[in-house]
Amino acid sequence: MPPQITDTPHNKHVNRSGRQPRSPLWRLRVWQLILLTGAAIIAGRLYYLQIVKGPELARRAAEQRQQNRLLVHRGAITDRHGLPLAIDTTRYDVYVHPDLLKVPREEAATTLADITHQDASRMLHLLSAGYPVATIARHLGREEVDELQALNWPGVDLVPRPFRHYPEGKLASHILGYVNLDTHGQGGVEQAEEALLKNTGSVNKPQLDGRGRPILISDVGPIMEITPPLGRQVELTIDNYLQHLSEKELTAMCLHSHALRGTALLADPTTGELLAWANYPNYDPNDYSKFAFEVTKNWAMVDVYQPGSTFKILTVASALDTGAIRPNSTFYDGGTLAVGNRTIHNHDGGHGTLDLLHLFIHSSNVAAAQVGLSMTPEQFYGKLSDFGIGKQTGIDLPGESAGLLLDAKYWRPIDQATTGFGQGAVAVTPLQLVAAVGALANGGLHVQPHLIRRIYDPKTGVTEKWTEAHKHQVLTKATAELVSKLLAQNIELGTQLAGKVPGYRVAGKTGTAQKSIQGGRGYMAGQTVASFIGFLPAESPQLLCLVVIDSPQTDGRWGNTVAGPVFNAICIEAARYLGIPPAEKVTSDTKSNQPLTTKAPSVMYADETDREPKRADR
Repeated sequence: MPPQITDTPHNKHVNRSGRQPRSPLWRLRVWQLILLTGAAIIAGRLYYLQIVKGPELARRAAEQRQQNRLLVHRGAITDRHGLPLAIDTTRYDVYVHPDLLKVPREEAATTLADITHQDASRMLHLLSAGYPVATIARHLGREEVDELQALNWPGVDLVPRPFRHYPEGKLASHILGYVNLDTHGQGGVEQAEEALLKNTGSVNKPQLDGRGRPILISDVGPIMEITPPLGRQVELTIDNYLQHLSEKELTAMCLHSHALRGTALLADPTTGELLAWANYPNYDPNDYSKFAFEVTKNWAMVDVYQPGSTFKILTVASALDTGAIRPNSTFYDGGTLAVGNRTIHNHDGGHGTLDLLHLFIHSSNVAAAQVGLSMTPEQFYGKLSDFGIGKQTGIDLPGESAGLLLDAKYWRPIDQATTGFGQGAVAVTPLQLVAAVGALANGGLHVQPHLIRRIYDPKTGVTEKWTEAHKHQVLTKATAELVSKLLAQNIELGTQLAGKVPGYRVAGKTGTAQKSIQGGRGYMAGQTVASFIGFLPAESPQLLCLVVIDSPQTDGRWGNTVAGPVFNAICIEAARYLGIPPAEKVTSDTKSNQPLTTKAPSVMYADETDREPKRADR
């Protein structure tokens, strides 16, 4: 009888198939692997955010916390003596939540309109329009804000905003530019130095939460100052008094002559600093939106014109320096000069044999054309390029034009001849001409003109940037001194009004150029650009002034009678104000003031209207 098998605790769970049961630990291992992978991903992500991206995210978080109602003032712009020309003040925008007001809307409208100096019916319309928030006023001053705060009404929010103010109104408006509603600088120094004017440096800035409340951070220290952070300040080379003087004299002449526009630049030729820069018409940067772009742009560095006879200074200097002519060279002026199939004319006929001095005195187009033709096109072009013609001066303002100077390989003889007296293949900005003639006044050394004197931290007073003007030699010192002497004798021996500054020897030249047709060929009948440029004292120049009057309608439309009086008025007062000592004796009968040659007789001076040959096909 086979033995019976009985169930016992030992063999009750024996797998009758003979296979071992799968262990339940595999599920645990899977979950462990999933959890470890997730932890690794989290750790890697934390490492990336906190270690790799940590500094960038901290910076972005700080910027985000500082953008909410952050009040930062632009730095001030001052003249060379620290007198403010542009400053930031705090003004307030007023927002009302009509549903939160605890007083009747009619009463609220009347009260708010009275404080903000508005019409009560318009205020009621704003409060009743159905909007959750109504903007009832912008740029309110402190007095109105104090009255609103005294009401203690719920639902009235006062938000401080930076507000750019120009305390001198229209003064130096084209130099300063303006700040738009988005607090971005437009034109002038405001645009050129936007980043620095807003740069508060290491000044701690407040960090705010979403509701505008300060976030207290123990390891940062004080985060809020009594006054808003202030950007870097810009000190200009401009002198407030001389700027007032220049604008007054220029505006008076432009109004008197019914001119289209004008400019007057006053500079120190030894440093390149612009002491005054007046433009007409000007505008009020406090209310810039009322003026057209043609008014707000600085035309004296943006637009070009053909300078006429003032350019003869550069022609003669170039020819002397290249050796194309000599100091005692003479030229026959028969009143006309045939160049190819074209004819160049003087305004007042011929003058016979002329030396360089009488070329300037008679302002002879014929003689200047001969001087221009005495050089090769490459020589003439090269010297003009050295003077900065056809190039930006590098003035520290945006939007400067490079002017026009046709490449020498395209010059025809008529272009070379007419360029000799400031027409033809050249057009300049007034700023370029100031820089070029400044090289003559500075012993042949061309100095870059500039407006910004220094930039400094208003909190510490430490200067962070001084302007270093670029300089390069254009002429030999002997050539510069010779041309300067010729220009001084031109003023002394002539009978013109321009350049007659009592007590001082002035070296200068008038110009009365025909005005070219914009976008076309030829010249506008009866329209001129009158100008005068000169420097004083002639022996050791400290002031250089250019006056340009565009399209005058009275006083003969000449440089002598329109631009000359403005030059005289500015330089007389500027020399006195700056303490420039007068010459011991200013007379034309001393030996040093005799003409360099005597081949041409002494004559009475007459201003000119430069004429180009008739060129209907150009």
